[in-house]
Amino acid sequence: MQSDDYIEANRKMWNETAGIHAARTAARYAERVKAPDFSTFDEVEQRVFSRIGLKDKAVIQLACNNGRELISVKKAGAGRCVGVDLSDKFIAQAEELGRLSGVNIEFVCSNIYDLPREMDGQFDVVYITIGVCGWLPDLEGLFELVSRLLKAGGQLFMYEMHPILDMFDAEKGLAVQSSYFRTDPFRDEEEPDYLDPSQTVKSVSYWFPHKLSDVIGGCLRHGLQLTHFEEYDHDISAVYAAFESFEMKPPLSYSLVARKTA
Repeated sequence: MQSDDYIEANRKMWNETAGIHAARTAARYAERVKAPDFSTFDEVEQRVFSRIGLKDKAVIQLACNNGRELISVKKAGAGRCVGVDLSDKFIAQAEELGRLSGVNIEFVCSNIYDLPREMDGQFDVVYITIGVCGWLPDLEGLFELVSRLLKAGGQLFMYEMHPILDMFDAEKGLAVQSSYFRTDPFRDEEEPDYLDPSQTVKSVSYWFPHKLSDVIGGCLRHGLQLTHFEEYDHDISAVYAAFESFEMKPPLSYSLVARKTA
């Protein structure tokens, strides 16, 4: 399969998933986003965004899902905010939440690799969080895009699942199931939804394992200088939450900030 085939399969899966998630969370978010102080930020995001500074900055979130996190960014004082997602159904949810929130956000339905050159150099911050990397077949292309989107001196903020988790099956604990150096994508079909396990996502999807060195190296190869990196023992994915209770555990998440040097 070619990259476009994987991406199209994942788009169909996310469109199916959008309906499941809307049934579970839409009403709750529809009320919560109206609050002036609405925020999805945990302690890590609060700390890192405070260090970066959001006031009046142009922010783009890649793979924004239903827009809740970007609405939080806007309500924290950011200027122009743009959210991009592959799924037209999640973009529709994001547009509705944006309307209910009372803030002005642009939402774009697109494969991130297809974003137009007109967006180059337009943003102070690129924001990536919770599972984005695993859905992308080409991390080099991702960091090339990030470098293009950022203004000189702009910053990438990633708050992600730790890639070592791809070695394990969440339901089987710490028994190693796959090599850390695996490159072939995982194929899933007829799987329980990660947010509502009582529902089955029938569509085929593909998850791409990446090493942490792919992330850090990708930054360095594309003019993004690391200014912050930290690993954590808490899960941000709703998939590996059970691992938090293990006495001996792998890293479950990490945060990274990198600045465009030119």
